[in-house]
Amino acid sequence: MRILHITSHLNVGGVTSAILSLAKAQVERGHAVVIASDGGELLPRVTEVGAMHWRVPHHTSSEFSWQVWIGAWRLSRRLRREPVDVIHAHTRVGQVVADRLARWHRTPFVATWHGFFRQNPGRWWWPCTGEVTIAISECVRQHLIRDVGVPADRVVLIHNGIDSARFAEAPPEDAVDAYRAQWRLPEGRPTVGMVGRMAGGSVKGFDLLLAALQRARQDLPELQLLLVGDGPRRAFLEQEVDRLGLREVVRFVGTTEDVRVPLAAMDVFAFSSRQQEGFGLSLVEAMAAGRPVVAFRAGAVAEIVRHDHDGWLVPPSDTSAFAAGIVQLCRDPQLAARLGAQARQRVAETFSLERMVQAMDAVYERVRQEQTCRR
Repeated sequence: MRILHITSHLNVGGVTSAILSLAKAQVERGHAVVIASDGGELLPRVTEVGAMHWRVPHHTSSEFSWQVWIGAWRLSRRLRREPVDVIHAHTRVGQVVADRLARWHRTPFVATWHGFFRQNPGRWWWPCTGEVTIAISECVRQHLIRDVGVPADRVVLIHNGIDSARFAEAPPEDAVDAYRAQWRLPEGRPTVGMVGRMAGGSVKGFDLLLAALQRARQDLPELQLLLVGDGPRRAFLEQEVDRLGLREVVRFVGTTEDVRVPLAAMDVFAFSSRQQEGFGLSLVEAMAAGRPVVAFRAGAVAEIVRHDHDGWLVPPSDTSAFAAGIVQLCRDPQLAARLGAQARQRVAETFSLERMVQAMDAVYERVRQEQTCRR
C-alpha cells in the first residue's frame, strides 16, 4: 500500500514523533510511505525511517491561509504523477489539504486528532474530518463526538504506540555516566524529571511541577529536577525557577537524540500535564523505560496509568499531592521498582507500535473498500 501522511511541519513534538514512529513501522510492514510537510528539525529522520518526503509550504495554523491552497495545488500535481492508496492527515491544516486532495483524486482520506481543539467557524463550515476519524485516546474520542460533532460510527480509537522493546533496553552505562557528569547529577542524589516541549501555553504544567518541586524539597532537600526539552516557553520557566529560588537544583538540558539516556538518570518521572492532555507520548516512553511515574489524573493520563499499579496518580493541579507522590517514590525504592516494572509491562501489552500499526492497516482497508463500493 502507498500511504501519504500530511502534517504542517516536522519540528520536535509529540505529533512528529508519532508520525515518524508510524511511518517506520509501516515501511517495515512493506508499505511505501510519503510524508508531506514544510520540513523542520526532524526532517532528516524521514529518510532514516525509510520514508520519502514531499516539501509543501503549509507551515501555518490557519486553514484559510494561502499556504493551504498552494500546498494542496502542489501535492495535487505530484499525485497525478505518483498516486497513493490512502491519505492520512495529522493536523488541522493537513486535514483541509487532504480533504481537497481526496475530492480531486478520489482517494480515501483519514484524519488523526492528536489532542483537543476549540470549535471555530472554520471547523463548523468545513469539518474535513475524513472518512474515518482516528482518536488517540478515549477522552479525545468523546471530545470529537460531543464537541466537534463527528458521528460516533466514524470515530475509531487507536492509542499512539511506541517501540516498547527499544525503551525497555537500557542505554550504555558510560553514556548515562557521562550525562550525569555533564549536568551535575551525582549518583545517590534523588532526581525527578520530565520530558516535553516547552510550548502551548501552560498545558504541559511545567509551572505546576516547579511548585511541586519547591514543596517536595521541604521533605527531601537534596531533590533535583531534570527538564528535557525546549521551546518558546523556556524563557518564562527559567524566570519562574529564579523566582522560586530553585536555580541550583533545576537543570534545563534541552532536547536529546536518545531520550533513554536522561530517563535512565531519573529516579522518578513526573508528568504534570493539565486537563487538556490528549495522550502523553513522553509518559508512555518513561513507563516503557521502567521509570516510576507520578502524574495528575487529567485528560488521557487515567487511560494510560492505573493508580498504585503501574504509576502514581494525584488529583489534577494538586501540587501538594504531586509533591507527596514524588517524595514517597524517592523514599520507597521497593514501591518505585514495582511500579516501574509493571509500567514497562503495561506499555508492552497496550501501547506497542505493532498494535497501533495493525489497527491503522484495518482502518486503511476499511476506507479503501468503502471507496471501491462508491465507484
